[in-house]
Amino acid sequence: MLAIKTTTPENVAPRATSAIGSAIRHARQSSRLSGENLAMATGLSRRTIIKIEQGDGTVAFGSYRAVARALDLDWMFDVFASDTGEAVIQTPNYYLSGMTALCLPPSDGRPPALWYSSSLSNPRSWRIAGKHLTHTGSLIGVAGLWNATATIAQYGVAVPCVWAASPERAVFDLLIYHCAIRKSRVPNVQVSDVDDVVNLEQVSQWIKQGEPFLSDAAKRSIEGWIADQNDEDTLSTFGPS
Repeated sequence: MLAIKTTTPENVAPRATSAIGSAIRHARQSSRLSGENLAMATGLSRRTIIKIEQGDGTVAFGSYRAVARALDLDWMFDVFASDTGEAVIQTPNYYLSGMTALCLPPSDGRPPALWYSSSLSNPRSWRIAGKHLTHTGSLIGVAGLWNATATIAQYGVAVPCVWAASPERAVFDLLIYHCAIRKSRVPNVQVSDVDDVVNLEQVSQWIKQGEPFLSDAAKRSIEGWIADQNDEDTLSTFGPS
């Protein structure tokens, strides 16, 4: 029987510091933020910032956290936290989803559903379920999650372990977050953009599974998006929250 566990970042920090340091460096550089300014924002020395970006294990873990928070990258301590084993399924608090997951070539050999892969090399631009999007584990568990560690490494980000949503799970997450939580239309993604890759029947099955937890307005909006009719009339079905 497979064991299921949730990772605890503090328990695996020594294994994750190199990956987190590299991601911090990428994020700082892409933000055009100097090391000196990051040092000022965190109260750390410039030398400590350099050590953190090098993944130096002698730096206090709290300093890594301070820098990550300053760059809005606190989710990394779960995403980059653990190794996988053949007999273990991780249940991450965070995973790649939304536009980020749709830009990844999925594990079954299909092409990416979207083609904005330039953002995959910068962790700060990643869309994370549990941080930027609703984590839908309470609705469908680990269905559609896969180990994307080797795939994301192809874009220059080496991590001990990172999980991602399948195209279907990524679409499901977008629909739940925008239609049910935000009460808005899904921005920048239409069904016609992804239906050549995404199995919409699977998405619909998951929506059916979560139906008891969705409002009537949310269900109508989701059905409208799947039917490629997510227009102003559909949006107007939402009342006050």
